[in-house]
Amino acid sequence: MEWNRKAMFGQYGRVVLLALCTTVLAAIPMLAQDNVPPPQDGPGTGQDMGGRMGRGNPEKMEERQLQMMTKQLNLTPEQVTQVKGIYADSDTQMKALRDDTSTAQADKRGKMRSIMEDRQAKVRAVLTDDQKTKLDAMQAKMRERRQERQDGGGDALSPPPQ
Repeated sequence: MEWNRKAMFGQYGRVVLLALCTTVLAAIPMLAQDNVPPPQDGPGTGQDMGGRMGRGNPEKMEERQLQMMTKQLNLTPEQVTQVKGIYADSDTQMKALRDDTSTAQADKRGKMRSIMEDRQAKVRAVLTDDQKTKLDAMQAKMRERRQERQDGGGDALSPPPQ
């Protein structure tokens, strides 16, 4: 029996080629899928307040803020413990407010602002006069950077001015 390449490809090759093409075409969408799960909306994700938290969840932001304050203000271990307690208390209040479905969104914003101002006042009460001065300077610098980003200066993430 003589092997005929043309006849062999004709009978079986088409089936193999069709199966191969089907497999490749079916695999392309699977390769294009993103394996990262979408962010979950809800308390603590930064998405529950209209995405305003942006760069992480509030707990991580507070931890970074506490680390920065500890380093730049030279907080004592007792002050760190007190500030953590103040943060935990305000977090509990914020969560209760977010979970409250009977309060209008505009009212929630005002109450959240009040909670944050109260937290700030309690943290300041823990600090020495020198630490308060340093904190004021840190906050002024952060406000300045935020204003620069809003004005379109210096932040690669902000859209270019039109």
